[in-house]
Amino acid sequence: MPDAALPLIATADERLLDDSLRWCAAVGVIPEVAPDLTAARRSWRQASLVIVGADLAERMSRAELPRRDHVLLVAPDPASWWPTAVALGAVDVFGTSDEARILEALAAALDGRDAACLVSVVGASGGVGASTLAAALALAGTQRGLRTLLLDADPLGGGIELVLGSERSEGLRWGDLDATRGRLSAGSLADVLPHHQGLATLTWGRADEAVLPASVPSVLSAAVRGFDLVVADVPRHLDVHGADIVGRSVLTILVVAEEICGVGAARQTLARVRQFASSVAVVSVSRPGGIGVGAVAEALGLPVVARHRLDRRIRGALDRGHGPGRSRAARRTSAQLLDTLGLESV
Repeated sequence: MPDAALPLIATADERLLDDSLRWCAAVGVIPEVAPDLTAARRSWRQASLVIVGADLAERMSRAELPRRDHVLLVAPDPASWWPTAVALGAVDVFGTSDEARILEALAAALDGRDAACLVSVVGASGGVGASTLAAALALAGTQRGLRTLLLDADPLGGGIELVLGSERSEGLRWGDLDATRGRLSAGSLADVLPHHQGLATLTWGRADEAVLPASVPSVLSAAVRGFDLVVADVPRHLDVHGADIVGRSVLTILVVAEEICGVGAARQTLARVRQFASSVAVVSVSRPGGIGVGAVAEALGLPVVARHRLDRRIRGALDRGHGPGRSRAARRTSAQLLDTLGLESV
């Protein structure tokens, strides 16, 4: 990690310094230490995070240091130190016993990233091609230069790696992350996952139990810190983890076939999704002799942000391990969705 990304500990209190060094070690960094105001001022701007001890807090609050993010004040009686924290620009005040919260703040700052654009893709009915569309969308994100993760949240979906043709890629699957507890480093997650054509994937190993592990919240938190775009393939029954993923998503895409039965199923699925999703949009899938995109939009009362043309060759491409990236229809729909999300090439 470059020096510019290192945290700064501003204190001459040996006990707090020992605690702070231990906290930094727990998240895998060696910090810079400033025992006085002069030393703290030198590194104030470029530090990824600043831990300020109560012994220096008053002087630093009067020093007219420029405002910055990720300043933590550690004091023996946190409640009485809020006026100083406000003057200093600290985001929170901690006691030395608040170790879990301090580690949380450290890990968030050191990941150095805002939350990714998390998008859930939900099929309104079986066989509508939601997994294939999710994979195509993730590939399109990678092609635009976005650090992208394709997350398979459907234990009974057969494995989205089979859609990509990436089942031989080395890396950890859900079963390997089953024992993960607490906060997971975003950088570590990105490093250990399989990659295919530049796309990171998190899916199921052949021997994995067909149940999402308890580590899903921790993994998802790390994912949205470590990537630009996270595309989640979520089953329509929405178990507790699926509901959590949809609830965190910027947009939930409901994939609906342009046929009467497809719309009927979509109404039921939409009622479930709306309990958790902040924003829902529809991708309609054309069918020969189908009811058309207008009827889908009218029946569901939602905008159709893209109409996906049925590509009869895509199944053969998937069976041969080529993935959905060669399909012009899939690329066109994915590009429309990325444009809708405002995700331009970087």
